[in-house]
Amino acid sequence: MRKAIRIFFTLIVVSSFLLLPNIFSRAFAEEKEIVFADSGWDSIKLHNAIAGYILSELYDYSWKEIPGSSTIMHESLKSGEIDVIMEAWTDNISDYKLDKKNGKFKELGTNYADNRQGLYVPRYVIEGDKDKGIKPLAPGLEYVWDLEKYSNIFKDPEDSSKGRIYGAIPGWDVDTILYNKYKHYKLDKMYNYFRPGSDSALSAALTSAYDKGEPIVAYYWEPTWLMGKYDFVLLKDKDYSESGYRNGETALPSVNVTVAVSNEFYKNNKDAVSFLSKYQTSSDLTSEALAHMQDTKENYENTAKWFLKKHPELLTKWLSKDNAEKIKSSLGESNNNNLTSLLYDFPIRINFDINSIDNSVRSFSVKHKGFFDGIRIFLLSFVTLIQKILDIIPWPVLLCSVYYASFKASRKHRKALMYVLFLSLISIFGLWSHMNETLSIVIASVVISLLLGFPIGILVSISDKLNKVMRPILDTMQTMPVFVYLIPALLFFGLGKAPAVISTTIYAIVPVIRMTSLGIRQINKEVIEASQSFGSTKLQSLVKVEIPQALPTIMTGINQTIMMAMSMVVTTSMIGATGLGMDVLISVNRVEIGKGIISGSAVVIIAIILDRLTQGLVRDEVKK
Repeated sequence: MRKAIRIFFTLIVVSSFLLLPNIFSRAFAEEKEIVFADSGWDSIKLHNAIAGYILSELYDYSWKEIPGSSTIMHESLKSGEIDVIMEAWTDNISDYKLDKKNGKFKELGTNYADNRQGLYVPRYVIEGDKDKGIKPLAPGLEYVWDLEKYSNIFKDPEDSSKGRIYGAIPGWDVDTILYNKYKHYKLDKMYNYFRPGSDSALSAALTSAYDKGEPIVAYYWEPTWLMGKYDFVLLKDKDYSESGYRNGETALPSVNVTVAVSNEFYKNNKDAVSFLSKYQTSSDLTSEALAHMQDTKENYENTAKWFLKKHPELLTKWLSKDNAEKIKSSLGESNNNNLTSLLYDFPIRINFDINSIDNSVRSFSVKHKGFFDGIRIFLLSFVTLIQKILDIIPWPVLLCSVYYASFKASRKHRKALMYVLFLSLISIFGLWSHMNETLSIVIASVVISLLLGFPIGILVSISDKLNKVMRPILDTMQTMPVFVYLIPALLFFGLGKAPAVISTTIYAIVPVIRMTSLGIRQINKEVIEASQSFGSTKLQSLVKVEIPQALPTIMTGINQTIMMAMSMVVTTSMIGATGLGMDVLISVNRVEIGKGIISGSAVVIIAIILDRLTQGLVRDEVKK
């Protein structure tokens, strides 16, 4: 066995020495790197992969993507942090035309201009679906203004008195246009305009509704894999007019989706600019590639190669004859069998069937829809109740309450007065109602976290076996990226306040469980034995001795739970949770520094006040 291991490592060392020239050339070569914008949707990633492959094969470029919203990517293009945007949706970026006119970037040409966008509904809502057993719910729905007659079909899960229209992504220019349309057709009387927070949340809402056979009306666009996979109908509108569409009076136009580059890239990369200037596809071609990727579960790079093999005629349009032949020949080559790649690409890979996992989770959510709807309704009722209570409290009463609580926590009038002044700033900013929305979600999440976390922490403290089981679970919950919690919340509970409470609770519950268990475990066992020797049962000893002794540590856990719940405010806005987090998200997407600072400061003020109040309670418990 030892001999075999020695031979194995000797072979690795020898092969490494043989490849030293390649390794050093790879390490120290000055590569030209292109930075593409990744605005978050599939089609731009596909075009990045197509252009990146061609540029790397012909001109030895390396390439990477930087993610961000379309507005932020546009700003990064102007500053030179981004080199290329393969899909600049010109009408959705408010400053695009002015910045182009002022020479802040270079537009190379049109990628495609035959796309569609607007308000979509599933076809089964209009025509029904015999296979799914769905009857036509809105047989007369054809135009946008017809929605007025069907608000009872598209009910808002958070407000049963009105319907819900899922609008565009906050910060996109089309969001303002859609809102104007919503007002123009007087749909505001019977519908709520709901901003989903992110394009992934919007697509999740559409796919979830479709899988469950539920009615939904939402903004979307083409080309996308979603529109290729599901049967949605674009609602008709009045014929497009340039003077009226921004006011919501006509149909949205097909957007001129361009290829744009930074000024610095334009000056220093003539060959790449020449190719990108001729790069042109269509909405149908893009949809075809995205549908292939969705069906085969191929990555963007492999889909790009498939696309170029399928449409070699595009290469002759984009490239010279010689370069087109080079790309065609490279598509038939395999670069994975050389010895160098073995040192950089791990030789063993397992291909998980991610699609089957997704399908099983979706089918589970559809099968147990009634159960999840019950939880959603309860959470919405709970959050709504808290918000109504907060709205009823007059601002002077709340400020006086904060002053009294702050003084009791710090014993200093100056600090109490400072917290009151900070809280008053939120009202001065005009964000009082948004603060109440945020607090209702945070309070609901904290209450549920304490109701669940406190007894779990007690059970973990008295059982070593349960502690061993829970420790890796809690470690995973605490270190898992917070965005992951949004996925199951979206699938099972849709968009809005209910999934926001669920995802916040999962993230914030860990500290109270850990600190409750830690506090009880740290109690001197002689104290517990003494209480039991005087006739206390285990339950009496737990309630009257252990928990009171552990209370300072438990209060620290409550403080951390509140802070972690506050840290989710902006994250949950991405799945439609309104309040201060949504204001921050909109300001980020629109690159509005002033609004971002004001909204962010309001979140900070609330977090500081809650932190100081709970820390004061911890100090009081320690003194006792």
